Amino acid sequence: MRRRAFIAGSAAWAVNAQDWRHSSAFQRLYNLDFEQAIVLLEKDCLSEPNEPDHHNNLAYAILYRTLFQADALDGGVALSVSEFLHRAKAPMSNNDRQRFTAALSKAEDAARKRGDRADAIYALGVSQTHRANLSLLVDKEWRLALKTGGEARKLHAKALELDKSFVDAMLVPSFHEYIVGSLPIYLKALGFLVGFTGDKDKGLNGLRTVAKYGTRAKLEAQVLLALVENREERPAAAIEIMRGLEREFPTNHLYRKELATLLAGSKRKDEAKREFAELADSRYRFLKPARLEAYKREFEAKLKA
Repeated sequence: MRRRAFIAGSAAWAVNAQDWRHSSAFQRLYNLDFEQAIVLLEKDCLSEPNEPDHHNNLAYAILYRTLFQADALDGGVALSVSEFLHRAKAPMSNNDRQRFTAALSKAEDAARKRGDRADAIYALGVSQTHRANLSLLVDKEWRLALKTGGEARKLHAKALELDKSFVDAMLVPSFHEYIVGSLPIYLKALGFLVGFTGDKDKGLNGLRTVAKYGTRAKLEAQVLLALVENREERPAAAIEIMRGLEREFPTNHLYRKELATLLAGSKRKDEAKREFAELADSRYRFLKPARLEAYKREFEAKLKA
């Protein structure tokens, strides 16, 4: 009976995740219309206050609006520690920080009320992931981010123990496996001291699984996988993923910009120029002229490299 309960809970979560993928809030969020996404997500939280996913989604939107406004969402930073460390903190208003924290507290309270279920444990891990991202990407408190990120990994690993079919719960553990597994040997030793050495191949295979079969975390897995595939000198795989994302989210200029950069890095210069030229189209209404000029300078330097 206990196993059936876990399966039923996971199945119900999967239905909710599919609804989220096709919701107006999701489309607004990943097409960079953060203001409207937040309005819709706040309505979701009011209509279903006991659904942890709604509160986690709201926190995510508030955080990523902050990062977007600070021009801190360019893809390469995710895997470039040196570039990240040299960037200034992303300014976050006190009001947004309070709303972010309140949303996560509500998500965690709602998840705990569901008990020791895979979907509840997963939701707690998502909340911890958002907290880690705030510490890392906004506050630059990397020690706190490591600690909180480690808690997220443990929670998602526990969700997988409860339900091995819970594919989305593989994302955070897999990304950590890849990152730690890719470190130089002297830094891997630090991971060993906290009980986690990392396995690069295992992590990469996990990312590919979530990118292909995931529901709630599928998009995040695809973005990370594109960055990883390019880092592993498989640009064709990265280009295929990013081209699909660019088509799915037609007003998200970040995906097209990343696609043009990948093509330029692969010496497919004519294709790269065509893709980059599309950034001037009016549908990219969230791309500021000054930011486009900065992109242009970066792109031209990439072509000459």
